[in-house]
Amino acid sequence: MNLRTKICFQLSKRLMPQPEHRTVNGNDYQRWRDESLSNSWRNFSDDNITAKTVLDFGCGTGEMALYLARKHPAKIIGVDVDPVVIEKAQAAKANRVEFVLTAPDKIQIDDKSVDTLLAFDCMEHVMRPQRMLEEWHRIVKPGGKCLIEWYPFKGPFGPHMEALIPIPWAHVLFGQRAMFRAAEAIYDLPSFVPRFWDVDEHGQKKPNKWRQWSTFKEQGYINELTLAEFKRITVAAGFQIRRFEVRSFGGSMLKKTIGNALVKLPLIGEYFVSHVLVELSRLMNNHESRASVSISVCAKTRAHISLNQRTDK
Repeated sequence: MNLRTKICFQLSKRLMPQPEHRTVNGNDYQRWRDESLSNSWRNFSDDNITAKTVLDFGCGTGEMALYLARKHPAKIIGVDVDPVVIEKAQAAKANRVEFVLTAPDKIQIDDKSVDTLLAFDCMEHVMRPQRMLEEWHRIVKPGGKCLIEWYPFKGPFGPHMEALIPIPWAHVLFGQRAMFRAAEAIYDLPSFVPRFWDVDEHGQKKPNKWRQWSTFKEQGYINELTLAEFKRITVAAGFQIRRFEVRSFGGSMLKKTIGNALVKLPLIGEYFVSHVLVELSRLMNNHESRASVSISVCAKTRAHISLNQRTDK
């Protein structure tokens, strides 16, 4: 180990808390996940769901789709790239809900068929975000919305590795290679309690996956997308940003007040962002605009001819 790795490893060992029960018990995690998603939805309106065709992007085992099925949508389609979670989602039967396995860069959904697209707790895992935003633009109807809850990379625990590296801003303080080597060493400790996702179907701890990576790009799990880059590629894909609400720390009122002040700081404010709530509106492209104008002109012409015919009589 080099010096940075040693410091990261020793600090992580010292700061490592006992894991929460929900992280070592799949059923408890599922209940927590259900509650977490319902809390997330409180930041958005049911009007985006009721009587709408909804796409739940990165649906996982379907918790959000099944929760929102109570809001009386016309239809909810959950899509994910993981066949295991899609199989689990399909086992849960619900009216007006279906789950579809999709490709990483291509969603198997018809053009302009979705009123509302949801992307909760998954934007940071899209490894080609610009390509995926273009896909979203393809399948969302003109005037339709994308609703996003996003946990950006630069935040205190942006790498999503706090189960092994419980150090805020470890990716800034130590760098990626040191984090991965420290995580590898932590995972092998006899004192490390594996989370349920680290245990196989026989209850045995899985092999140490951290050995194979040294960067987030190699891992293919976190995209390192910044707030500025997200805004740029969103507009380039043909969306208008209707809402971009940055949230900082939770907890006490004092902690929230300090966090909300820190996120406004120039240059470094992004490092204090916990998550972002986003609403995008899908704009018409040039071809659609011309088609819309043409339809409008034709309708007005037909109305004018019909009025003249009635006048002549």
